Amino acid sequence: MIDPNQRPDSEVNPSDVCYRAFELIKLKQFDDAEKLLSGMMSKTQDSAADALYHSVLGVLCKVKGDPKNAWRHYTRAEKLLPKDPALKIITARFLIEQFAEYDQAIKKAKKVLELLPKNPVFAHQAYITMGLAHCLRGEKKKAAAMLEKSWGNDFEGFVTSKNIDFTLVEMLLKKEWGEDACYRFMNKALAFAKNRKEESFIDAFQKMLNSFEQK
Repeated sequence: MIDPNQRPDSEVNPSDVCYRAFELIKLKQFDDAEKLLSGMMSKTQDSAADALYHSVLGVLCKVKGDPKNAWRHYTRAEKLLPKDPALKIITARFLIEQFAEYDQAIKKAKKVLELLPKNPVFAHQAYITMGLAHCLRGEKKKAAAMLEKSWGNDFEGFVTSKNIDFTLVEMLLKKEWGEDACYRFMNKALAFAKNRKEESFIDAFQKMLNSFEQK
């Protein structure tokens, strides 16, 4: 058990703290999660750890339905780690979901591509994020184009099918846009899962594909 009152020089792994906080959030023990994170934050001198705590507090506020404070924590985390691509994706998605700030979200996603041009998983997330922004702006062709870019070289370089994000596929299909691109995305995802022998993902992707083909 992590004690937020322990001495600041005690060895504490920030990842362990965040993992415990996520457990508490899942259990809807919001006050305990906030107490844990705030307590550890007040004792750390490490900007990376501080950024992690702020990002999880952002998640906590989002779950509680407090977007204003969620954004405050997310932006604080990003200021502490301005070159962290994960935080840029998080804040870009938040801008899309909560504030309809599509231009700013696209700008952040493009920055991820600049920071890690050869990382296929972050490139995937960046293109999906831009696609969501274009989709919500009613830009059908641009949204479908981002989906096509998101799979790169057939998801080459991905470690697991868990890294494949279907958010844009789902949004496009609801609008009945880019169906050809969505179909190819699902086929490529299924082929990747089969190559990795990830049975649970094979089953899930196959069901999605079957449902699409039956329409």
